[in-house]
Amino acid sequence: MRKIFLVEDNEAIREILEIFLTSENYNVKSFATVEEFAARDVCETPDLYLFDVMLRDGSGIDLCRQIKEDHDNKNIPVIIMSAHAGLGHFENLCEPEDFIAKPFDIDHVLEKIRNLLN
Repeated sequence: MRKIFLVEDNEAIREILEIFLTSENYNVKSFATVEEFAARDVCETPDLYLFDVMLRDGSGIDLCRQIKEDHDNKNIPVIIMSAHAGLGHFENLCEPEDFIAKPFDIDHVLEKIRNLLN
């Protein structure tokens, strides 16, 4: 079962993504804050990271940059989600494999995830 780490501070969006992706046979670990994500078991690595840009205590862009600079994680795909920016707004700040604009179509999210993991 493929594993996804999700960082999203909006509880409703986080729950919808977690329920939907779990129903599609993904193992989803979700985090509401950068602090929760930082406290994760770093020995456990996902197959994909899914980060919201604007978080209560930080930025998904910063998380993306940390992942891409980490030798052990740099090849794991990152998808960034945002309601306020497009891919061009942060291309030079981090290099995610894909971008999802909010609000999103859940089937479109699934398609992007499948494309990156297959």
